[in-house]
Amino acid sequence: MHRCHDRASLSHTQVFFSALSFVIFATLLFVRVASGSEAQEPEITQLDPVIVTASVLPTTALRSTASVRLITRNDIERQQANRFAELLQQVPGLHVDEMGGRGGISSVYIRGGDPNFTLVLIDGVPINDPTNQRGGSVDLSTLTPERIEQIEIIRGPLSARYGSEAVSGVINIRTQQGSEESHQSLRVAGGRFGYTREVLQANGPIGPATYALSLSHTRNDEEVKHDRFQLGTVGWHINWLDDLPIDVRLTGKFTHTHSRAFPEGSGGSRLAFLQDTERRNTSELVSGLHLDHQLLPEWKQALSVNLFRRTQDSDNPGVLATPVLFGIPPNTSRTTYTRIQPTWIHSVTLIPEWSVAVGMQETIEIGKRRGNQELTAVGAPSNQRSNFENTRSTSAFFAELSATLSDDVQMTGGLRVDIPEGFETELSPRVGFNYQATPTTRLRAGYSEGFKLPSMASLGDPFIGNSRLRPETSRGWDVSVQHSFAQYSGQVELTYFRNTFSRLIDLEPTLARMGIFQLVNLRTVHTQGIELAASLSPLTGYSIQGFMTYLDTNIQGTSDHLRNRPTWSGGVILLAEPSPSWTLRAQIRAVGQRFDLQIPTQDDRAPGYVKSDLTMTYRPTSAWSLFGVLENFTDSHYEEFLGFEAPGITFRFGLTYAR
Repeated sequence: MHRCHDRASLSHTQVFFSALSFVIFATLLFVRVASGSEAQEPEITQLDPVIVTASVLPTTALRSTASVRLITRNDIERQQANRFAELLQQVPGLHVDEMGGRGGISSVYIRGGDPNFTLVLIDGVPINDPTNQRGGSVDLSTLTPERIEQIEIIRGPLSARYGSEAVSGVINIRTQQGSEESHQSLRVAGGRFGYTREVLQANGPIGPATYALSLSHTRNDEEVKHDRFQLGTVGWHINWLDDLPIDVRLTGKFTHTHSRAFPEGSGGSRLAFLQDTERRNTSELVSGLHLDHQLLPEWKQALSVNLFRRTQDSDNPGVLATPVLFGIPPNTSRTTYTRIQPTWIHSVTLIPEWSVAVGMQETIEIGKRRGNQELTAVGAPSNQRSNFENTRSTSAFFAELSATLSDDVQMTGGLRVDIPEGFETELSPRVGFNYQATPTTRLRAGYSEGFKLPSMASLGDPFIGNSRLRPETSRGWDVSVQHSFAQYSGQVELTYFRNTFSRLIDLEPTLARMGIFQLVNLRTVHTQGIELAASLSPLTGYSIQGFMTYLDTNIQGTSDHLRNRPTWSGGVILLAEPSPSWTLRAQIRAVGQRFDLQIPTQDDRAPGYVKSDLTMTYRPTSAWSLFGVLENFTDSHYEEFLGFEAPGITFRFGLTYAR
């Protein structure tokens, strides 16, 4: 047991060797630059992609009034990521964790908010499931990176645009579209812990349309004790190009996941008294039909119909609080959730500098669970069903104004009215400003509010549910300054944020002390912090990036702590592309101490850690590429959650053929 505990602690030696290895890599990289490159002026390429997530009216990244972070296809290829969660770990303001190995649940926290306060979209289709036991948060382990064209991360409440669930932020995954020329690619990869991955992709014209199709399969054997993971995905994106007055797009994906891992709260492989794993089989269908019609150059309308359906079978062995006493009894369940969401948006350009959009949305949700709690394991006379079924609809109306007040000032204002069945009407305002103070300095500020309807599990669970729960709410504002250094192709952005989350749902402590467990609207939480992102490219093909987050949290009226929110986190990325054939990438990421609770232990602190990764990609021809990834190459022993040991040094390699 002592040896296992040592694996969870970050020693000074591990920190030293992580930093030393990174410094050696950086030194060799830049010595190579100095010895093999002529002094030259760096090329400055100004990219200003269009953002479709932050507001009803699409805008460019530079002129957005929201706190936006982008991850592009080039970023994904350079990192050779095989998990979606990997991509988010370099974004300031976000904390991403994984419960042990690949089979464990993976979550994202934006600016201190709970994981279920982040709305996740795929091509605009929401994929949060309010029937799950985690209040509707998305398990990031079921998302794969091969189809992604761009990830848009909006930090801050955004219910003025999306309604419920956009309490602390929004992540929208935009997938690759078809092209008018045919392309096919095949990728195979393998590595430690029985890792295999196969991806087949094709796109091109098909009759009056273009298509993009992707098939992938991923398998991981035991990364940590008893865990398993297997994922199959089919994705599609179809654009009709016929001479129609309407642009038509059909997007979607279907995934099936089989995973095994220690249950949440069990203490993982190191602490759990019961060394058995939870089994989860999950199927998800995500689909969206999008119609865009331009009546006049300044007059547009859009209609979309989104469908999300998720089914999960779970077999949980329970959690022992002592070697003979269950803290959570064994249980089995099958949950099914369906969301249908038609949306209509009408936008008009009043004058070139002023645009307005209005719209309406109807959300229909159907959720149910069929389950069984084995209460005889805790001394009860019989087992009990944990069934519930709920259907609800929400009507919404929204409006947004985007105005260019001068060549240097952009303003956005929005208001949304949601009328959820069984709850009071919710008003969600938002306002933001973007000011180009000097040719190299940009200021941005914004205020917004959010809300989240109680999850169906919170309302209907026969053991802890409460039908009188009210929506959770948030208010947030932030201000940032961004400065560019044209001479060195560099940029630095500093952001201060503050959020208040109210009516948070939790177990009522007084009743809990009497052995009665019921969810109530209980807490108010304040979070504030600083986000820092910087990049520098002194020579063409070579760059260094840094990111850092400071987070301060306060649960009003108590001295308790929020779980799994590090006060400090950050990292550095070095990127070298000495020729079109080679890409080298190194990343070191540090995460500070976090508060955690696991049933079998009185410990409440997960130690901080440092993790270092290396990636190399070689392209001998235009059709072939080879890559290798060394994750945690200093073999740091750490835990995201107490007792849930993370994998040690991991390698994977593969090749891609594209034509």
